[in-house]
Amino acid sequence: MTEVLVRHLTLEDDDQIIDLITECVLNGDDLQAGGLLPTKKNASTFYTLEILPILIDREPIFGAFIEKKLVGVSCCSLKINNIYNLKEKIAIGGVTAVTPQERRKGIGTKLRSKLAKDLKSRKVSKFIFEIESSNEASLLNVKKMASNMNADAQLFSFKFLGDLNVFQ
Repeated sequence: MTEVLVRHLTLEDDDQIIDLITECVLNGDDLQAGGLLPTKKNASTFYTLEILPILIDREPIFGAFIEKKLVGVSCCSLKINNIYNLKEKIAIGGVTAVTPQERRKGIGTKLRSKLAKDLKSRKVSKFIFEIESSNEASLLNVKKMASNMNADAQLFSFKFLGDLNVFQ
């Protein structure tokens, strides 16, 4: 198996991050709860609004590389801790994306593990990440990681997705 290098990403990696996000969005991956259409515009906007601020603020963002090519990214935001006075530090909005051809090889797990260690070093004690209930692979991965780390992870809330007839 080819060696996977996981490291912190910087603004110098932006071209490869944009390429990765574009590949995933054009593949139809739901990186955002709004149900992005697979367009280059959506990929660019997702990068600009979701990833670039994390890079600029040097928040937790890690990339997985195979032979110097970015094949996965995992990140989250800590901004909420600067906005509110919270009981404990939390991370929100976690995104993990792996190129379609490199999935099911443990890359997402490596990225999430690196992210978790970084969050722990920053004294972050809780995370709130959205994972679609239909994304069984990610749900199983997070549960397995929590079990391996003797961590408490639980389904906290449901978000309902439906048309407006629900309210009639």
